[in-house]
Amino acid sequence: MIGLLLYNRKGAPLVVGLSIVAIGLTLWHQSKYGSEKVKVQVTDFRPNDIEKYEKCDKAFRPDSVAMSQSGYNIPVIPYDALDRFTVLTMVFNRLQSYRDVIQHYICMPFVDRLVLLWANQEVDPPTRESVNVSCSEKLFVHRLKSAALTRRFANFPEIQTDAVFNVDDDKLIPAGDVQHAFEVWKKYPWGVVGYEGRCCTGTAPNWSYGPYHISRTYRLILTSAAFLHREYLRLFDEKAPEEVRADIDRNKNCEDILMNFLVREHCKCSGVVYVGPGHIRSPKKIQQSAALSSRPDHSIYRTGCVKTFMNLYSKTVNFTASKCVFIN
Repeated sequence: MIGLLLYNRKGAPLVVGLSIVAIGLTLWHQSKYGSEKVKVQVTDFRPNDIEKYEKCDKAFRPDSVAMSQSGYNIPVIPYDALDRFTVLTMVFNRLQSYRDVIQHYICMPFVDRLVLLWANQEVDPPTRESVNVSCSEKLFVHRLKSAALTRRFANFPEIQTDAVFNVDDDKLIPAGDVQHAFEVWKKYPWGVVGYEGRCCTGTAPNWSYGPYHISRTYRLILTSAAFLHREYLRLFDEKAPEEVRADIDRNKNCEDILMNFLVREHCKCSGVVYVGPGHIRSPKKIQQSAALSSRPDHSIYRTGCVKTFMNLYSKTVNFTASKCVFIN
């Protein structure tokens, strides 16, 4: 069941049904983990559901005229027949766990292919044969010429689907949660649809980056596990300012925040869709201390990024907050 999660004046959560028609399709995915099965409930929206969302988030509706004249082929109407997406993940130094990440996603029936971006400059990338996982014919390895973090948003030729699921190499999300986010994205393909919302409290210029639960609103969707349209990768390549890209690559932070701003600028709308926290876990061999987000100055630096981007895009981006949540 999908719904909108709102809050009353006292801050208590309210779940408002979306008048969903469940099409009664249940998929079973056999993963590499023995007999474990994942139940996927596929749901659909009635035509007036977008109106209900707009009542919750006035800035959600994209500017179809501006988007049609932009030169980027990102639709403003739902996809009907799309049934495949590309998994895009980048590997730096987690050489002990990337095989688990590949195996977790690659055999999901709705995955067209998994594109592995190999950013490690000291170790040769794996081949299909050396990875030795099931469904290896869907694996495409792209060796990067540098470890630049912004290359995770390049429009690589190996990506053949409109839908792209960006996921970090330390996140394993169950097939049911992935399918749920995919179904929501198909209804709102101009947005960033993901599991990890972040808010920015305060008012300009005193913004402060923080987690979703602080104010029960969100302004950003982390692209560490999120769906977006393939054309946004091309847009990032062409529209991201060079000096900003250089700063991101130097400090290895804020590429996801920049993508959020570029999406908002393109659609002239809030451009973010939160689908609940999901059941995210990490591979058993992962070293959490190696995560970029574990650095002590992580949130402070990201607060600085938000302020910088707010100044940079002050005339073209409405940094509206949203309280709407599509829960599974």
